[in-house]
Amino acid sequence: MDSIVEQQRQAYEDVERLEQAIVDLMLQNLTKHRYRLIREQKINGLLEQIQSRSKHLLDLETDALGLRAKESAAMADGGFDEFYARLGSIGNYHRRNPELVVRPPELDFLKYKHNPEEADEKRRARAARELASAQGEDPAADVVGDEEDETETFIDEADERELETMFSGEERFGRYVDLNEQHDLYLNIKDARRLTYLEYLAEFAKFADIPRKSKDAKYVEYLSSLRAYFEGFFARSMPLFNLAQAARESRAVFEAEWKPAAASAGDLFCAACKREFEKETTFAAHMGSRKHQKTVERLAKESGGGAAAAEHVQQRNIEQKQAAERELAWLERLVQRYAEILADKIQDTRSNVQRRQALTEHERAQEQLDDEPEQLGDDDDDQGEQLYNPLNLPLGWDGKPIPFWLYKLHGLGVKFECEICGNTVYRGRKAFERHFQEPRHATNMRRLGIPNTRQFHGVASIEEALGLWERIQRDKKQTTVNADTFEEFEDSEGNVFNKKTYLDLKRQGLI
Repeated sequence: MDSIVEQQRQAYEDVERLEQAIVDLMLQNLTKHRYRLIREQKINGLLEQIQSRSKHLLDLETDALGLRAKESAAMADGGFDEFYARLGSIGNYHRRNPELVVRPPELDFLKYKHNPEEADEKRRARAARELASAQGEDPAADVVGDEEDETETFIDEADERELETMFSGEERFGRYVDLNEQHDLYLNIKDARRLTYLEYLAEFAKFADIPRKSKDAKYVEYLSSLRAYFEGFFARSMPLFNLAQAARESRAVFEAEWKPAAASAGDLFCAACKREFEKETTFAAHMGSRKHQKTVERLAKESGGGAAAAEHVQQRNIEQKQAAERELAWLERLVQRYAEILADKIQDTRSNVQRRQALTEHERAQEQLDDEPEQLGDDDDDQGEQLYNPLNLPLGWDGKPIPFWLYKLHGLGVKFECEICGNTVYRGRKAFERHFQEPRHATNMRRLGIPNTRQFHGVASIEEALGLWERIQRDKKQTTVNADTFEEFEDSEGNVFNKKTYLDLKRQGLI
C-alpha cells in the first residue's frame, strides 16, 4: 500500500489535473448545443471528482488514526533506512511484474484539450479526400489522409447515446420543458380551471387561483411532481447551476414572509375531528352534533387527563394542520422560484407549441425524425434579440412569425375548441378538421365509449357526441324492430300477416 504522504501527493496532483481539465473545457468555443450540453455534464463530473479527492485529502490531513504522524516519525528517525526500504519494495514489485505497462496519467486528460467541432471538420475533410481519391480526382488525397490520426476528444459514443435518452422528444435536448404529465395531473384537481396546455404553460405557477378547498392529496401530488420534474430538468439541462443555493435563498425569503401569518389558524377547523368546513352554518351545526361530542369524549378517555388533556390533543392537531399548510406553502413558493429561473425556457416552450400547432401531421412527424439544428448563432448564449411580434402570430419553421397574409389565408385567427380533447384549442379550420383523425381524439372518443366513425366528424362537444351516439343506438334498435313488421306472409286462405303475427299464429296452430 502507498504511504500516506504519497497518497496526499497523488491526491493533490489529481486535483490540479482535474482543475486544468475544467479550464481546457471552458476555453473551447463550442457552437453546437449538443456539444455544449455534454461539456457541462463533463465539467459537473470533474467537479464531483474534485470534491471526492478533496474529502480524501481532508481525511488524510486530519489523521484521525495517527498513521501519518507515525510514518513521518519513522522517516525522521530512520534517516535513509526508510527511504531505501521503500525503494527496495518498489523494485521488488516491478521485478515480480516485468510486463506491467505504466500509462502516464496525463494521457487521460489530453482529450479535454481537443475541440470536438474541429475534430469533426478534420474528419469530414478526410472523408472528402478519401472520396476524391476513390473517384480518381485527387491521387494525393489518400497520402494526406493517411498522415492524419483520429483525434480523441472528450465526447464519445456513450455520451451521445446517453444524451439521446436523457431528454424527451418535447424537450429537444433541454431547449424546452415538457409539462404534459403535470398538465394531466392539474386537470384532475377538483374545481381547477380547465386550461389548454398552452394556457397552462403561462399560468401553472399561479397557485392562488386554485381554491383552498381543492388543495388536497392530489394537489400535493401535483406540486411534488412539478418540483421533481424541475429539479431533474436542472440536473439534465443545467448541471452547473447551483440549485441548492437557489433553494436556500428561496427558503430564507419564505421564512421571512411566513412569520406574520404563522399564528393564524382556520376559524372553521374542528381540531377534534380534524375537519375543515367551508360555511359557518355547517361548522356550527357540526360543533353541536352528537358525533363531535363523542369524538371529544373519546379523546378525553384516550388521553386519560380529562377535558384539559383533550384540549391539549386538539391544540396539537391545530399545530399539525398549521405545519402541513406551511409545508404546502413552501412547496408552492419553491416551484414558483424554479419557474422564475426557467422563465426563458418556458416562454420558448410556449412559442414552440404555437409553432407546432400550425404544422401538418406529416411536418410534425418529420420534425421528430430530424435532428435539431446543430449550428447556432454567435449570440445564442445571450438568448439573441427578442422577436418583434405585436400581433402574436404563430412561429414558422424558422422560428420567426409567419407573414400576416399567410395567417389570414389559413384562418389561423379563428380558434376552435374541442371539449373531447380536454378543451384543446386549434388555430384554423384546417388544423381543427385534421385533428378528428388523430390518435389523441380517437383515444378520447374510446374513453367515452364511442367509436370514432365518420358520423362523429365535426362533433367537439362531449354532450353532443353522447347525444348523437344514443340516437344512433336508438335508430339501430328501431331498424331491428321494423324488420319484424316489414316482412309479410300469406296463409292458405289468402290472408296477409306481418312476420311476427304470422309466426305467432302458426305456433298456436290457428293457421
